[in-house]
This record gives sequence, structure tokens and C-alpha cells, in this order.
Amino acid sequence: WVVRTRGRAGAPQAPLLQITAGPAHSSDDPIDIDSESEEFTGGEMEEETEAE
Repeated sequence: WVVRTRGRAGAPQAPLLQITAGPAHSSDDPIDIDSESEEFTGGEMEEETEAE
């Protein structure tokens, strides 16, 4: 079982990383929003500073 779990977990791990990158997964949605929110805030702040 351990060997099977390892082989099976290795395959889905690759696509999981790609899915985590986008808000396609509900489970990873909150994690993505948090990461994007922080980056977005920085980008928006810079834009606002330039506009002002």
C-alpha cells in the first residue's frame, strides 16, 4: 500500500501544483486569494502612488 500511495501521490502532485496556481480548486481558493491579495495590494498601492 505504501508503494502504491507513493506512486499515486506522485502523479497528482504535478497537476495539483498547476491547479493551486489558479483559483480553479475550491480547496486552494482561499490560499490563492491570500497570496494574490498580498501581491495585488502592493501593485495597487504602487499604482495609486503614481496616480497621486
